[in-house]
Amino acid sequence: MDDDFDPYDAAPPQAPDWRNMTHEVFNPDHSAGAACNRDGEIIGLHITDEARDNGDTWLAAEILRLARLAHLKSRVALRAEMEYNGTLPHTIDSFDLPTEASYRAAEAAEFGTARR
Repeated sequence: MDDDFDPYDAAPPQAPDWRNMTHEVFNPDHSAGAACNRDGEIIGLHITDEARDNGDTWLAAEILRLARLAHLKSRVALRAEMEYNGTLPHTIDSFDLPTEASYRAAEAAEFGTARR
């Protein structure tokens, strides 16, 4: 233990910067990705040359799939923000916000694999 540590001198932990968080999702081979802001709006796409070579139909479907997942991920973060701020669980549940576990299940269902 550090002899110089004084818990009264330690700054309280800062809250995450919820408003500026970006929520990104990439497909398993990282050839395409989508990013959402806190409000669930798409703010970025990642598309490699390899992804473009798969054709417009595949690429459109992949972008939509990734955009849905990124939006869902932003809603998981909204749940976390509400929990952090002390919002009552029944209020959070009334917004039908997904949990981290339900997000992981949705991602696994989309990609057919368990991902981190």
